[in-house]
Amino acid sequence: MIKSSVVLYALLLAGCIRPADKKADVVTRVYSNAVKDSFSIFISLPDDYATQPGKKYPVIYMLDANLYFDIFAVILKKYSEVGLLSPAILVGIGYKDFPTMDSLRNRDYTYPVAIPEYEMSISGQADKFLSFMKNELLPDIDKRYQVDKHQRILAGHSLGGYFALYALQQQLASGDSLFKGYVAASPSLHYNHYYLLNALGHQASRRIGNTKVYTVFGGLENSEKEADGLTTDSIFQTLAISLKTNITFKGESYSNLDHMDTQVPTFIKGLQWILPE
Repeated sequence: MIKSSVVLYALLLAGCIRPADKKADVVTRVYSNAVKDSFSIFISLPDDYATQPGKKYPVIYMLDANLYFDIFAVILKKYSEVGLLSPAILVGIGYKDFPTMDSLRNRDYTYPVAIPEYEMSISGQADKFLSFMKNELLPDIDKRYQVDKHQRILAGHSLGGYFALYALQQQLASGDSLFKGYVAASPSLHYNHYYLLNALGHQASRRIGNTKVYTVFGGLENSEKEADGLTTDSIFQTLAISLKTNITFKGESYSNLDHMDTQVPTFIKGLQWILPE
């Protein structure tokens, strides 16, 4: 259940979007051969994009775009305007509508297939979704827009945060350089009894350059954990040990926030830390 305060905050921000703010935004439907399904792709360009034909911009890929894209597109433009964030291209990956997102994110953001106790009707296809991003979406965005391929960031919350760290784990295993940075807000690392956290700790990984990972949990999330769940400090310690030889990791706890309150502040602070001024 989404907290009413978060919904109100989202509605207030979305209501601040003037027509002039959205003139550069594009929404398209894209079919994925890897997933065998279509996605809605939301794109917001920096305000100076049309007047800077030779400039290359960082590109932020944001999951759960049906919920977060409009909110963060406004923040990114305004913060860039006053120098609090670097101008960047924002690419949101979503679905035809919010109910579809709420259902299919279980399919696309998780790996492996969920254990029976989660009662997910479909799950475990993050490998196909990552293939869609790597082989279909990113090359198309690179071709169509003024993208700095060395400044790609992937951002997600909850299961989206889990997928961001799954993509990191796959990048470490392959040694490629798909993303420079990962922002994971309250990632659902408890999934399948901490499968991904264990995978990161045990795999033989390779250095993948100057890659940064920013992970946040709300301080109130500890009170929501199951009896056998790991504490935030334990998760941060495990991640730091697992990643210390390969990337720059930063984990923070926002003391007064719970699971459904961490998204926007995490996205802002993570991007400020990852992107150059």
